[in-house]
Amino acid sequence: MGVEFKNGVIKDGGRVVGNVKRDVIREGSSSSPGSGRVVGNVKRDVIREGSSSSPGSGRVIGNVKGGVVRRGSSSSAGSGSKLGKTRDYSIKGADYVDETIMVACYHFLVRRIF
Repeated sequence: MGVEFKNGVIKDGGRVVGNVKRDVIREGSSSSPGSGRVVGNVKRDVIREGSSSSPGSGRVIGNVKGGVVRRGSSSSAGSGSKLGKTRDYSIKGADYVDETIMVACYHFLVRRIF
């Protein structure tokens, strides 16, 4: 079955693992976007880890620029060591979602990459 994205909810094998709303990624089994434990957020193509629901707060763990995923602690998109391409961390149904959000959801809800 695999990982699927629909209406802000991420499922893995048919089981809800989390959701995303307003650039904030939450972990939990609820199918309502905006509920669950905050695990990270995205702002200006930079992925941050933390429990705050404010995009831009927390510890920088990576970024995405031009389809390239990078690990690093800088808040500048495009800096850091290259991990791969965004297509390496794709989620079915997330084609219309910002690529940084998709990579962040993959990292926090499917498999750690940073």
